[in-house]
Amino acid sequence: MRPPPLVVLLVFAYGAGLATGLSRFQAQGCIAFGLLALVLRTRQVTWLVLATGLGIVAAATARSRAEGSCASRLPATRLAVELRLEEPVGPEGGLARAVPHGVRCAGAVLVRWPRHHTLAAGALVQVEGSWLPDTSRWRPPGGLLLVEALSGRGQAATHSDAVRGAAARASAALYGPRAPLVDALVIGRRSAMDRDLRDAFAASGLVHLLSISGFHVGLLAAWVVLIARALRARRETALALGAVLATAYVAFLGWQAPAVRAVALLWMLVMLRFRQRAVEPDALLAVTALVVLLADPWAITDLGAWLSVLSLWGAVRFARWAAVRGGSSWGWQALASSVGATIATAPLTAMTLGAVAPVGIVLNFAAIPVAAVAVPGVIASLLAAPLSMGAAGALAAGSGLGLDALESLARLGASMPFGHVVVPAGLDAAWPWLLALLALCWATPRHHGLGLATERMAWASAAALWILLLLPVLRGSAGREAGLTLHFLDVGQGDAAVILTPGGHAVMVDAGPRNDRFDAGRRTVLPFLARHGIRRLEALVISHGHADHVGGALALLQGLPVSVAVEPEAPVSDAAYLEFLQVLAASGTRWVAGQPGLAFELDSVRFRVLHPDTTWAGWTADVNDDSVVLLVEYGAFRALFTGDAGVAVERALRSRIGRVDLLKVGHHGSRTSTGDAWLAELSPRLAVVSVGTNTYGHPAPEVLERLGAHHADIWRTDREGTISVVTDGRQVRVTGRQRTVTLDLPAVPADHRDLSPR
Repeated sequence: MRPPPLVVLLVFAYGAGLATGLSRFQAQGCIAFGLLALVLRTRQVTWLVLATGLGIVAAATARSRAEGSCASRLPATRLAVELRLEEPVGPEGGLARAVPHGVRCAGAVLVRWPRHHTLAAGALVQVEGSWLPDTSRWRPPGGLLLVEALSGRGQAATHSDAVRGAAARASAALYGPRAPLVDALVIGRRSAMDRDLRDAFAASGLVHLLSISGFHVGLLAAWVVLIARALRARRETALALGAVLATAYVAFLGWQAPAVRAVALLWMLVMLRFRQRAVEPDALLAVTALVVLLADPWAITDLGAWLSVLSLWGAVRFARWAAVRGGSSWGWQALASSVGATIATAPLTAMTLGAVAPVGIVLNFAAIPVAAVAVPGVIASLLAAPLSMGAAGALAAGSGLGLDALESLARLGASMPFGHVVVPAGLDAAWPWLLALLALCWATPRHHGLGLATERMAWASAAALWILLLLPVLRGSAGREAGLTLHFLDVGQGDAAVILTPGGHAVMVDAGPRNDRFDAGRRTVLPFLARHGIRRLEALVISHGHADHVGGALALLQGLPVSVAVEPEAPVSDAAYLEFLQVLAASGTRWVAGQPGLAFELDSVRFRVLHPDTTWAGWTADVNDDSVVLLVEYGAFRALFTGDAGVAVERALRSRIGRVDLLKVGHHGSRTSTGDAWLAELSPRLAVVSVGTNTYGHPAPEVLERLGAHHADIWRTDREGTISVVTDGRQVRVTGRQRTVTLDLPAVPADHRDLSPR
């Protein structure tokens, strides 16, 4: 095997330096690489060490600059600030970037705008809201500003703002309901798109069409070259003109990392064409990646940038093999390119997103030609709108047919069985796809053709089959453990628990949060259920209508049958709850009010609702206190789920529950729950806190102190990940990321108090 070119190694070394520097190990990294250079005194190693050191320095500079950004300096609290919009906001609200005005910081922040406000790009707006910072270690400072109230203050529009505003107005006038799809295809703004349509593009493997990347840049440049050549321009002149206009397009969109890589690649091809030099694909791709990293060191942490590089590498690598060894037909090379791009990106998408869409390999054959015609038509219609709405309308009519075809392809792909593989995100999800990529590379060496590829793929398929057959044996058991199992899922700042009865029936208590960046139901809960062979929920219990509990339920109702949904029927104006009710009605799922007196039994596991009582004095006063309180009993084991109920509910239930073995701590450990009197009565041996990164101070130190004082063993999902509790009614085993604990239960069933409503 031929070693990679030096430039490829240098880019890898520079990227390693960036990763080292951005992870705050600059000094240690410099010392380590300096010592390596002293020990290994070859010229090549010296260059690699130098590149790594430059990466560390660039990372330190980038981190220092980021500390002065508004995203880094805004306080994590409620605030009032004036903003200048960089993007227009429609009446549907959603996400749009804005720059804090009159504040001593730099850069734009991401803002969640409320509905029923139409704002132009460049508008000055006084807002009140809460800043939720993103404290991730591997990303630049960021966050989300949740706007609760706003008032207009004037305009400070630039030429770019005027263009954006004109494009938004033209898009709405020409395409109507499809305007959000037009915005996604042309400027990469997906926040206004219908969520179901966005999910369909992702599930069908066509989501790359909604991200401004090499496809869009190359498509724009190709059309410019075709038109210029038709006007008898020289090839070199046409290429240069295409590169210039593509660069202007990327600058207008804000220099997004995948698009910057595509523009850099385009200019490199133009330069090679002028100098009549041969193209070395790996070296060329490495240089363009280096350009991106030099322009923005934080791109080393950008998922879109990685996917852009990997997809291009996979497409080029396997298309070259197909062209040289497999045949020269366009269809054969296109198939190899599509397979290569999908398999090359699959390990990363499985690890970070928990999803891979093999169906996209086939759908791209139709979607890419359609998009290649529809997207230029859309752009032409928007450019023609200021000159002639008649001509723009004619172009929009033709482009609309293409948009309709893309929507149909996306929905078709999303509905295909096994076309979209959903797995729990993480390293465990990545390794099967990484093995598949390595097997594909092994089967298609550069100097051998179809015969060897077929033979090696047969060997690889046989090995994969044996692994699948032996994996349950290697894990120790192919089936689910007997008894009652409770899984408290790690869904971040929210609640989601799966209860599996001895007979294999499943009950879900809450479903985690859902927002513009994360859907716990789709990303965490559904993959978990699929991994455990759960194809149906006997009951879906929603403790109350806040988004961190009900948000993921939409994906569950759409993804698998649910026999009955239980919720407190407390009036809530939260948008997530209202959407849940709409999906619940559309699904035909039976609904039951979760109030005292409701009880059912599955495989000797008893479920009893203790609260809320509509006759209680505090009913509807606080949504949290209207939470369903659920008692689960199996043999001598008793577990209590409390939702976000506070101390007022705890007082109302006093002397009515008795001892429990496990307490799902109320309201993520908020100081307004889990009082001393409550803990004295329950005496829980295990306390599970479902919590993630948050600005609310959950779990509160005083709650943890109270739990410790009552000798409860505390388990937190932000530290232990998903927490599994298995019991046979006589003994309990609790397993988390870092530890496992086994406890014996009392020899006789717990004291069953009178649980009838009062």
